[in-house]
Amino acid sequence: MVSDSPELRNQVEDFLRSWQKELPFEFKSSGSTGLPQTFRFEKKQILTSAKASIKALHLNEHTSALVCLPLTSVGGLMQLARAKVAGYELWIDLPTSRPLEHFSYSINFIALVPTQLSESLKCDCQRLKNIDKILIGGAPLETTLIHSCLEQNIQLIQSYGMTETLSHVALRTINSPVLQPFEALEGIHFETNQHCLVIRYPALLQAPIQTNDIVHLLDPAHFEWLGRADFAIITGGVKVLPELIEQKLNALLHQPFFVCGVADEKWGQVVGLVLEGTPTELDIAWDELDLKTAEKPKKILFINEFTRSGTLKIQRQVTLASIRHEDWRSI
Repeated sequence: MVSDSPELRNQVEDFLRSWQKELPFEFKSSGSTGLPQTFRFEKKQILTSAKASIKALHLNEHTSALVCLPLTSVGGLMQLARAKVAGYELWIDLPTSRPLEHFSYSINFIALVPTQLSESLKCDCQRLKNIDKILIGGAPLETTLIHSCLEQNIQLIQSYGMTETLSHVALRTINSPVLQPFEALEGIHFETNQHCLVIRYPALLQAPIQTNDIVHLLDPAHFEWLGRADFAIITGGVKVLPELIEQKLNALLHQPFFVCGVADEKWGQVVGLVLEGTPTELDIAWDELDLKTAEKPKKILFINEFTRSGTLKIQRQVTLASIRHEDWRSI
């Protein structure tokens, strides 16, 4: 069932038309780690990805799901494809930060980005708890958000993937504070090059994909995600991963933020902290955090509103493009 939005109905009709006529599907990447790119996939590739996800997530004709991601994104359109292949009931609504706010039907499967999960947990917790399978993707999960879900006995399935791989290639169930490694879907194998993940998916892609994701590879089917190589900060010759610093700051900061490198004459780069909202004085005991000297933020900046993608991911590069060096202030 589709919402009353004419635009949404047209998008669903376009999908069904392309599916019936076996036309290619085009997707744009989010641009959260660089300039958006366009990727083209054939229907047989869509089928391959959909079947792999259906098997891994144990979806079947008894599944009922809500699509609340943009249908122009891989995450949204693959929800349509999975329902089409598995033959289950599907509700389709416009993407909002609170997809369950006005949704009263019974479902057992939903795919969300972290922002939607966070808002649903705060405002629509009971409805969220009634859903058996909650698939999370699109951006890393904050430690505090994971703990909040566990406190409410909400289990999550976190996905790893990208537009280039036509949705997720690995999943992990989050049901305890001790995070398990990501596990490859059937037929997918991993290796590393310069500590970055390489994905081999012969059933879908002719050539392996070299990512910029720094990982700890446990074996060809399992890895632990550490951060992005293109976000890495080199300060005084020491490589620092912003994502690891962000995990440690999550419990102290209650507004959107991210960590990045700031040019510095002496050290090459130093760690900078960018927060969304109006400038305030932060009362943080930096010395009490488990941060090495190189990891401690040296510069701080407030921005009224971050630039976000259609799936609500913070577009770091675009957000940083408007910043002048003199806008930073020392901590």
